[in-house]
Amino acid sequence: MKVKRENMVDYYTFGSTAELLLYLGIERETLFHRAKLRGIDLNGTYTEEDLAALKPEKNAYLGSLNAETEAEVEVLKMKLQMLESQLGYKNQQLEDRQEHIDTLKSTLQKAEQNLEKTQTTVDQQQHLQMATLSQLDKVTSRVQRIEMEDEQKKHWWSRKKKKD
Repeated sequence: MKVKRENMVDYYTFGSTAELLLYLGIERETLFHRAKLRGIDLNGTYTEEDLAALKPEKNAYLGSLNAETEAEVEVLKMKLQMLESQLGYKNQQLEDRQEHIDTLKSTLQKAEQNLEKTQTTVDQQQHLQMATLSQLDKVTSRVQRIEMEDEQKKHWWSRKKKKD
């Protein structure tokens, strides 16, 4: 279909009757009948008014539906509403789960931060303990040396005193 504008009027050109039928969505017999009733020449070029006159009216189409088809349409509408309702429920579930995931991520981040702080504190305590033990070893060594010296001195003094 090609569209051409002349004098503020759009003209629609169709390459074949089959193309026009596809555009309008009607049967061949219906097209020829409507064109004859409305005095439209089927030459391949049409105005918007011509196409509107040839197109089926939505209300006329719905009026031609039989009772069974209308019942099927109602059943399909109810199914559609039910599926839309289920989709809304599923969307809500997804949103709730995403909120739960976000909460868990936040909790995990806090736990990781606390673990890092705890590890830092443990490392500091270990360093302090090592420094304390080192200081204690030095003090213990000094005390032991002093005690040994005292024992040696006492021993030596005690001998000297006994001899005097």
